Amino acid sequence: MSTKKTGDTDGRYSDICGATNNRGEPCSLPAGWGTPGSGGTRCRFHGGASTGPDETDYLEENDFAEGNAGGGAPELNTNSRIHGGFGDWEKAYERFDADTRAYVHKLIESMREVAKEYAPGVDADRRERLLKEKATLSVMYRRTAMDTFDAGRGFLVEEEHNGEAIRKANPAFDAGHAINGRQREIAKELRLWPGFQD
Repeated sequence: MSTKKTGDTDGRYSDICGATNNRGEPCSLPAGWGTPGSGGTRCRFHGGASTGPDETDYLEENDFAEGNAGGGAPELNTNSRIHGGFGDWEKAYERFDADTRAYVHKLIESMREVAKEYAPGVDADRRERLLKEKATLSVMYRRTAMDTFDAGRGFLVEEEHNGEAIRKANPAFDAGHAINGRQREIAKELRLWPGFQD
């Protein structure tokens, strides 16, 4: 990094943008880079070229959520609950009641010996974390299946939108598919299923 000031005749810079990039490191592009004449403190990729919105008055009465004052989610909208519940297995585990947690621990016990026998090279701490994740995902998958099949909702759900009936993919089905994929990865690493056992 040069010690010369921004704008020196040789084009070197000492002050950098400094915004965090997608690798978690400070951006090393020069402050104001790509923003001629702005004199900004950030490069053009991290806001140096932005002049901000011209007009924001229309946002004050935000009604983008189909008739809900303030832009809030419609009543009985459970999308955030569905996606949030399936987004992080650890949070889901914390939300389980005592009976469900006991069931998770029974599942862990039932898988532990198989994992020890067929995947002895997996570190014990990692094995326990993966077993807990797999057992929790099993409960979560069962719940997605109940929302998809047992409730009779199926692969497509119909919702009313501006007076029209719209069909879309059931979010529980997509979540269940993702959960199933992760369970398979864990089962393969711990060699829990006969097809993965050498």
